[in-house]
Amino acid sequence: MKVYVTSVGTSPEAVFNPLWHLIEVYSWVPDRIYMFWNDDVVDVLKEVKELLERLKRAYNINLEVIVDESMKFSEDNPIEFREKVSSLLQSLRGKEVIVDITPGRKFMSALMLGAGMINDVAEIVYLHLQDFRRYMGKLLFEIPMVEQQLFLKEQLTGKKGRIEFSGRKKGKPQEVKIRREELMAVINSMYIDGDGVFTVKVEDALIGRVKLERRVKFSVPSFVNLNDDIHGDHDLIREALIAGGLAKFRNWDELISLIRSLKTSKRPVYIGFDTNTLYFRVPSKILEDPRFKEEGNLIVDFVYSDEVAEEVGRRLNDKLPYRREYGEFSNQPTPRARLAMIGSVELEKIKMLGAERAKSREVAVGDTKIALDYKVFAEEKDANVVVVTTDDTAYSEMNAYSGTGLIPFKLEWEFSFGSTLEGTWEELRDSIYTLAVLLGEMKIGKYSILGIWRGKSHGDWKDEVVRVRNFEYSRILEVLR
Repeated sequence: MKVYVTSVGTSPEAVFNPLWHLIEVYSWVPDRIYMFWNDDVVDVLKEVKELLERLKRAYNINLEVIVDESMKFSEDNPIEFREKVSSLLQSLRGKEVIVDITPGRKFMSALMLGAGMINDVAEIVYLHLQDFRRYMGKLLFEIPMVEQQLFLKEQLTGKKGRIEFSGRKKGKPQEVKIRREELMAVINSMYIDGDGVFTVKVEDALIGRVKLERRVKFSVPSFVNLNDDIHGDHDLIREALIAGGLAKFRNWDELISLIRSLKTSKRPVYIGFDTNTLYFRVPSKILEDPRFKEEGNLIVDFVYSDEVAEEVGRRLNDKLPYRREYGEFSNQPTPRARLAMIGSVELEKIKMLGAERAKSREVAVGDTKIALDYKVFAEEKDANVVVVTTDDTAYSEMNAYSGTGLIPFKLEWEFSFGSTLEGTWEELRDSIYTLAVLLGEMKIGKYSILGIWRGKSHGDWKDEVVRVRNFEYSRILEVLR
């Protein structure tokens, strides 16, 4: 019999993730799980049980979970905890036992480690998370695998464990719908399987070479030749990498400093967006940057120009003609319409967060109208409105109204073909998404990713969904959902 022994602390993920790691990466599945708990973690225990039910369904396995009164202890009584752990492990002698010391308070981990050593259990494990504050509350495959490591008995104690793990098992390759955030599961799977270096291609055209290290390296070739009608031109690659985050805004920190300095005044502070910044997913970048928040809340409000919404909307319905040679792309959105789709999703995000609408009655269009919309809004609200743009002309138009509360800020990006970009795994994940959506399709290593297909719905765009072909680990997605 295979037995897993652990404790329940304040984080359900800390209890669940080490076991999921053993099952997914090492193919070690226990017959029985013992979990020590106390009255303070009853709600956490309930969440752990729900996660285990998802795990059982996804992997089609039976897990007997023991969490009765015999496993209950008082956190104020470490001696009771030690005696209960020791008694359990003594009763399990002769069985294949793994003790997990990851969750719980320090004294619990120390006592479980000691009891595991004294009773010579087959294996002791500890899942180490590099950046605990950043990834606290996330499940195993939502976290870059490079940020976590499962330490085994030999690494923890110097004494080798007695389990010969069989290694990861592949499932049936499937085509799966997958959200942008869930692409981390694909990247993690490639890393676990030893595919830490791979190419990104559209048909036979090389888009980049990726190396998965603590910091991702994405090498872009000096020249890319694409089918302009279907996939767009090479400029779209640049825009996708900026939108994804691998290509950086060099003055992003200056934007943060500006916002924080304005917050010291008594006037309300808003961030408004030019059309191009929606295409570059600037609202999402602000929402994901903790420096724009205090105690989990945004330190600014959002506003959008009526003319910006009009500009995004005008591009959405541009479609490729019916042509047999276009295949799946026939009558589908043009590359520039796909860019507008990303902008539309960003607009919906800030509207859902209560972004206000800026609309002037002036007769104008384009950059002039956008500038007037934000100028009038700033005056009416007696507020500071920082409007981000990447366009020189738009910046000049808005700068003409400086002193009215309208404060233009031009984001400057860094990118050149032939360079190597560095970033986080999250920035790689988002860049894979934006490349797939804007170019329509691509390959990352052995997987094909479709950003466009017949019947792609508004909901698919809003939920930031792509399709991944030949993914052998769909069970991971079942657990995440």
